[in-house]
Amino acid sequence: MAAAQSGTTAETIGAVFAARFIALGGVVLFSGALLDRVNPVAAAVTADATRFLALIALALLWDGRLDAVVLGVAVLIGLCEAVSEPALLLITPQVLRKDTRAARKPDGGTGAPDGSGSADPEEAAVTAAYGLLEGMRNTSGIVGPTLAATLVAVLSSSAGAVAAAVAFGVSAVVTRWAGARYAARPVPDSPARTGPAEPAGEASTEPSTEPSTEPDESLLRSALGGLAVLWRVRWLRHVQILAVVHVLLAVGPWMVALPVFLLETGHSATVYGFVLGSFAVGTVVGALVGGRVTGRSRGLYSLALLGLFGVTVLAPVATGSVLLLTAAFVAGGIGQQAFDVVKMAGLRREVPERLHGRAFSADFFFSFASLPLGQLFGAVLLRFADARTIMLWAGVLVLVTTAAAMLSPDARRFSSVPLPAPRTPPAPAQAAPLPERVRDAGTS
Repeated sequence: MAAAQSGTTAETIGAVFAARFIALGGVVLFSGALLDRVNPVAAAVTADATRFLALIALALLWDGRLDAVVLGVAVLIGLCEAVSEPALLLITPQVLRKDTRAARKPDGGTGAPDGSGSADPEEAAVTAAYGLLEGMRNTSGIVGPTLAATLVAVLSSSAGAVAAAVAFGVSAVVTRWAGARYAARPVPDSPARTGPAEPAGEASTEPSTEPSTEPDESLLRSALGGLAVLWRVRWLRHVQILAVVHVLLAVGPWMVALPVFLLETGHSATVYGFVLGSFAVGTVVGALVGGRVTGRSRGLYSLALLGLFGVTVLAPVATGSVLLLTAAFVAGGIGQQAFDVVKMAGLRREVPERLHGRAFSADFFFSFASLPLGQLFGAVLLRFADARTIMLWAGVLVLVTTAAAMLSPDARRFSSVPLPAPRTPPAPAQAAPLPERVRDAGTS
């Protein structure tokens, strides 16, 4: 908004967003490898402090033109986001573990033998915390731009930058406080951190297939290890493929076609902004819903919730009612965010703790990196097909591929731990044969 008010061209605004994306997508895999080697609290605090200083510099030095200042700040924001996003997912369980460890079983057990996690207080607490964390992020994503736009409109662009800098400064202080209170990184001590499908207290007889974490291992090799660990867990592999297919072939083209279709059907740009805001509101609710999804069928429930997004994609084609569109977009936001929360909790449970940074970064990469390509694909499709056809294709693809993912038993449980074998009832005891003298007495 500040750029538009100062007369900055659309190309300049696009260049700023592109600089942020390139920085974020280009280093997010490497940031995960780095987070597995350093204290994630220190990394998150450094990222927030850097953004604080960068935005203060933007407020003081930027004159609204495309120059080294604005591009440098955009790159720094992208680099810091690539560090802070996975770092917060690493910090959350460490903050909670002190409180949940006391609730564990005396024998060290943490959950049901089928991997449902329903008896694990730490598992339930972390899932709920991820939901709360995502809910706060989504809430700030709604309130933040609105507040910034108000400040820019009433005061100046510098006021908006200063407000954003203050927010990152507060985040750095709070994160540092949490790190000071729970400074020690935990030692792996539960089945969720011994590796996928490895029972507690038992040494695996299979050769290790996990990436090496030797000190002299290069960052590139460590980053590729994050991709490999997701690929080796079958349900995580299915989910990542599902994410790429959705973002590249459905979500990206749909995002391009949606405003075109709404304008062609007589709706205004205000309706477009309103339904997108409704989707954002749904993500806040969905984060809290996802924090409550646990148990053996958590994958089935979360995939069913993800299917609501397919309904959202088809809604503009099915109805012209703004009220129904709003309801559909709220439902899609709920389903998409609830799925993401349950997936993140499952990833943490399945992947060894020493690989969490790489795994979370790789997951973020799969879900994020293909979006611009999907949008580019949508722009190309608009030259050969109308917006209605693209939206129908995207909605059907989301529903069909999500239903196909439910066919995998691992994906329905979001767990690679095999189900316990059914117990067979013991055979009824047969009566011992009578001695021969007793049989003779009975027949005489």
